[in-house]
Amino acid sequence: MSEVKDASDQEMIDISGEDIKHQAFIANRRQSMIELIMRQTDYTEEESGIKLEHWKNNYLHVIKEYMNPNFRDKVKRTAPSTKNQMIYGEIRNFMDDVNKQQLQRKRHAEKLEQQKAAYIAYMNKLQKESKEIN
Repeated sequence: MSEVKDASDQEMIDISGEDIKHQAFIANRRQSMIELIMRQTDYTEEESGIKLEHWKNNYLHVIKEYMNPNFRDKVKRTAPSTKNQMIYGEIRNFMDDVNKQQLQRKRHAEKLEQQKAAYIAYMNKLQKESKEIN
């Protein structure tokens, strides 16, 4: 009997050169990221490469870490601790909202008055022109 060879055991060789081009592109991109990091920080080329590997080629994280080593820590806001502080905080928020709404109503009323005055002036002008024509 003839032997049947399994195709999965054989290595596929890319003769088009695309793999070489892709590897060259990746190397070029990595070198440009290292140069960018070196321009933005005072890291050496070796340090930049190590940090880039640590952050899985995310150069923004490398630069952020240089600017602020604890950049991933969230700033926690402390809530008012006493009931009295919470009550006054709610009153303050409520009054701010009421004041904002009142200002909006006032501006809207002023705008309507201006439009009304402009319309009346326009209608008076039209009436005068129609009287002059007749």
